[in-house]
Amino acid sequence: MTHILVIEDELLVRESVAGILKQEGYQVTDMQNGWTGLAAIRKQLPDLVLCDINMPGMSGFEVLRETRKDPVTVDIPFICLTGRSEQEDRRIGMNLGADDYLTKPFTPEDLLSTIRYRLNQRTRELNKQELTLSRLRDNIIYALPHELRTPLTHILGYSEIMRTSAETITPEEIEQMSTSIFQAGDRLHHLIENYLVYAQLELVVSDPENLAKLRDSNLRDAHSIIADVALARAKAYDRQGDLKLELDNSSLKISEHNLIKICNELIDNAFKFSSPGSRVYIRTVRNCSNYAIMIRDRGRGMTNEQVHSIGASMQFDRALYEQQGVGMGFYVAKRLVELHSGKLDIRSRPGRGTCIQFNIPIPA
Repeated sequence: MTHILVIEDELLVRESVAGILKQEGYQVTDMQNGWTGLAAIRKQLPDLVLCDINMPGMSGFEVLRETRKDPVTVDIPFICLTGRSEQEDRRIGMNLGADDYLTKPFTPEDLLSTIRYRLNQRTRELNKQELTLSRLRDNIIYALPHELRTPLTHILGYSEIMRTSAETITPEEIEQMSTSIFQAGDRLHHLIENYLVYAQLELVVSDPENLAKLRDSNLRDAHSIIADVALARAKAYDRQGDLKLELDNSSLKISEHNLIKICNELIDNAFKFSSPGSRVYIRTVRNCSNYAIMIRDRGRGMTNEQVHSIGASMQFDRALYEQQGVGMGFYVAKRLVELHSGKLDIRSRPGRGTCIQFNIPIPA
């Protein structure tokens, strides 16, 4: 049964709306103020929220703001109710992420038609998410075994040769084989680490307490961490001369470990998907509330369709480029940014390169 939460301080309006919805077969919970309403959103995760804007204590705008800040509740359809029709109220609500707006007094028909439309839209969005999850499952079922098997084949094959032919192979061959074993092991370790981080992040999303702990970190000297990661990735590709840094300093609301993880994955991609001799440019800008980090390369780039589809569910042109990995590193970085109330944007053109920019909040 579809569950709708009604948050309204006026008793007659609250009872009237709840009665109309119950008559239509909806499961209804009603709350009389913003504080209890927000608590109910977080605990019950309703299918849709109807919330009055002008309430004493915590206003509907504040409830909406808190709902949209939480990854667990960010996608719940939110319809604002108000007794005023000023355009400014509507603009504020939409800027905060409201899905729709109803001005009191409204008819039962207006109420029900608005709710049906938003629920149907939500169903379409969930279907799209299910398609993404289906692709992710396919990736895990078909691509992950290959990704695990390939480095294991190198490790087992070369180690078997070294074990059985130790007396006949030369020191140069031993060095070559041991290097191959190390590289394969490093690739395998990175792949397993990303899948473990991915699983941990999905568990964090469903646990508000752990999510709060994840966000409760303050980091100083962000620029030095970014510079260290960038230099390490450039050195790994023997492309120190291709790296250009323009970094502002700032404190951030993120742990050092998570910032390193994000930068490591995104900067590594910039080198991985561009040619030696082409520039990889990293720039940061600090404003009053956020720290923007931009990573730009001059590599092969992506089409608009690929940019819109990017995530853990696929990796582009694998057969053509024979690129290692299944895209999990990028997804982990993107998810970490989002869980820290940041946003990641991609701009790319085939043959011209890719620019990735993400924001991390600055401590108040």
